[in-house]
Amino acid sequence: MRICDKYDHLGAYNIIFSKPKVYQEIEEVLNNDSPLFKKGASRIIKRKINLRFNELGWADKVKVGLGKSGLTISFLKCRVGVCFQIGNVSRTYADILKLSFLCNEGVIEAGVIIVPHQIEAKKMGANDAN
Repeated sequence: MRICDKYDHLGAYNIIFSKPKVYQEIEEVLNNDSPLFKKGASRIIKRKINLRFNELGWADKVKVGLGKSGLTISFLKCRVGVCFQIGNVSRTYADILKLSFLCNEGVIEAGVIIVPHQIEAKKMGANDAN
């Protein structure tokens, strides 16, 4: 994987760059030996990405809110939340809502949603996020 496009909302890009190494670590995880995109590979890709973020000290499966909802975001470090979405596009809206909630609660200052490029998403399935 590599970073192809970046979109900024409410100055999140500047917030992320103001944090030592945060953007560099995200970039390092995504640029480190590309996973093989094909049908059925999402579990393997998620495992590789999780391992890479964990090696850099990112918390994973961070709960959103209190209670028994079971909602989580993928990673958190230095008040930057990351959602890694490699599944169906219909789940992407939930990632936006979870990051917005955490920002409104003061848990994070900025959020990042990582999705595969359209070319990789098509290799994995017809309706995957991209």
